[in-house]
Amino acid sequence: MSKWAGIIIAAIVLLPVPAIASAKDKPDQRVQAILACGSISSNEERLRCYDQSILPLKEALARGSMVLKEKKAPLALEGAVKASGHWGGSSLWVLFDNGDRWSVQPTKSHRDPPPPGTMLKVKRTLMGTYWVSGPKWPESEAEFLGHEQ
Repeated sequence: MSKWAGIIIAAIVLLPVPAIASAKDKPDQRVQAILACGSISSNEERLRCYDQSILPLKEALARGSMVLKEKKAPLALEGAVKASGHWGGSSLWVLFDNGDRWSVQPTKSHRDPPPPGTMLKVKRTLMGTYWVSGPKWPESEAEFLGHEQ
């Protein structure tokens, strides 16, 4: 296969990706209907709108065809370490001062957790993986675990 054929095939495969990403970010029609009610100024009409638009959402949730899920994403891509420690095997856990929790796979040369106060930066790759690094802390693969409650 020629170089150009490979490029054309890759372009065709990747063309729908932005459309999929933008569709993923748009709220469901049932949610959009509820949100639209908020712009109605009359209390009675707004309440009537909410009452009418909530029914399809309640039915979808009851059937299980719709599930509410919080988007799992870090609050920031840098922060100071609030606490850290070992977490089974060679994994480490790190809690940032903003409440973001991470699991970190350190390099073989650096197995100790970063001490509190260490400033770390997180970068996300195009494939969606995270890497954390900082002063005296080599770049290590990380997984976002959620926010401290």
